[in-house]
Amino acid sequence: MRKISLLILLTGSFLFIQAQKSSIDLAYIRNLHTDLNGFNVSYFQHFTERFTGGLELNRFPKKRKTIDGEEMDQSAWDFDLNIHYLIPLNKQWRIYPITGFSHTSENEESPNGNVFIKTRFFSFNTGAGILYQAGKWAPHAEYLFTWGFTNQHFFLAGISYEIEWKKEK
Repeated sequence: MRKISLLILLTGSFLFIQAQKSSIDLAYIRNLHTDLNGFNVSYFQHFTERFTGGLELNRFPKKRKTIDGEEMDQSAWDFDLNIHYLIPLNKQWRIYPITGFSHTSENEESPNGNVFIKTRFFSFNTGAGILYQAGKWAPHAEYLFTWGFTNQHFFLAGISYEIEWKKEK
């Protein structure tokens, strides 16, 4: 296990050093499976003009729901590690497949605090996105399906800002 962790760390460090650009994203995200709305904050490395990878944090604040006839407050956190491969349609528009994995922590709590259920699980992510490149800004939308303990569907819409680290030759 240590050898695998070291290999992942070294590969990630090499890719980080090779990155030409980074981007910071802010987005609205909706879990279509649980009907929870939330926000997404992410950081992506642009390893080439087409290949990007990054870490995403999704937060779904508490929402009161009726689950099995009982009032419950439901919330969740997702941590995702995803890669995108950007396919240009023209100078501004790009589509991209998404793949990666995530760790989810879902909480269900009764309003009086008598019941608290925490469910944690890993998932495999697949999906697709579209973005419009307008200089350093890029509005985008994504659909994501997660395969895991609970299969879930997500819709995300947001904006990215690119930061250039190295000038291309």
